[in-house]
Amino acid sequence: MQPLAYDSVREDTDLGSQHAILATHQAAQAITGCIERRSKGKKVSKPTFTAPTVKYDTRTMTVFDDDTVSLSTTESRVRCPLDLPDADDGYQRQYLDSDEWSVTESTLTVRDGEFFLHIGFRRHKNDTERNTAEDGTVLGVDLGIENLAVTSTAYFFSGRELIHDLREFEKVRAGLQQTGTRSAHRTLEQSSGRELRYVRDVLHRASNALIDEALRYDCDVIAFENLTHIRDRTGASWGHKWVFRTLYEYVEYKAESVGISVKQVGSAYTSKRCSECGFTADENRPSRNDFRCVKCGSEANADYNAVVG
Repeated sequence: MQPLAYDSVREDTDLGSQHAILATHQAAQAITGCIERRSKGKKVSKPTFTAPTVKYDTRTMTVFDDDTVSLSTTESRVRCPLDLPDADDGYQRQYLDSDEWSVTESTLTVRDGEFFLHIGFRRHKNDTERNTAEDGTVLGVDLGIENLAVTSTAYFFSGRELIHDLREFEKVRAGLQQTGTRSAHRTLEQSSGRELRYVRDVLHRASNALIDEALRYDCDVIAFENLTHIRDRTGASWGHKWVFRTLYEYVEYKAESVGISVKQVGSAYTSKRCSECGFTADENRPSRNDFRCVKCGSEANADYNAVVG
């Protein structure tokens, strides 16, 4: 829903970017519930919200140790006291004062003039669970041209269609620029808008797929290669570098809403280092897509070898 609704929500309301994103998440959840009920043969109607509600996440809400909460609004951030039970052993304290739990996506509602904040929590995994990638707690992501994203779980999101369509947009743009008429200029602006919406849609689908993969394997962390020198490593154009950066940002904010952290890690030599034996050599990459270790003989897709290495 987000690529379909985001622009109009921003234009028609005073919501900031993050609240517009959270609003589409909330609407999508309500619609998903309707679809699930209908699949079970139950009667459903368009979902409505009987009370004003606002979704919050860790970017738009901060809970402090002094029992106050900072909330972003359409004008500024406001800091409000939390009206909690006096008892130190109340069930709220089991989460607020515990190092085992962290705040995640929450909901603010208004009923009869009073505000109720339903704070969501996510339990941390212990150190033993976090210390290894083999148990699926870390999802590695390698970015490229032929394959836009490849994960350490062997999921491939192809970039071929995106490359083809971007080239087609470029041809149209070049033709319109050469024409140079006022009508061509208007058409050029419309084409640029369609291109931007198309790319954003592809990146939203790719980021959703990566989040789904992380949830499927119960990952705590999504680790991307460092984007600083990705243009040199992949031979990407400036436009592709923008695509990689935007994909990373989409994954980052979506992962935060489900309690998964995202980080960048060093990528030095990963394209030429064997994930099986660790041997690094230029000869290991006979072509852009193939990896064949000259020492141990291991063969794999080059992007997959890089991300698991």
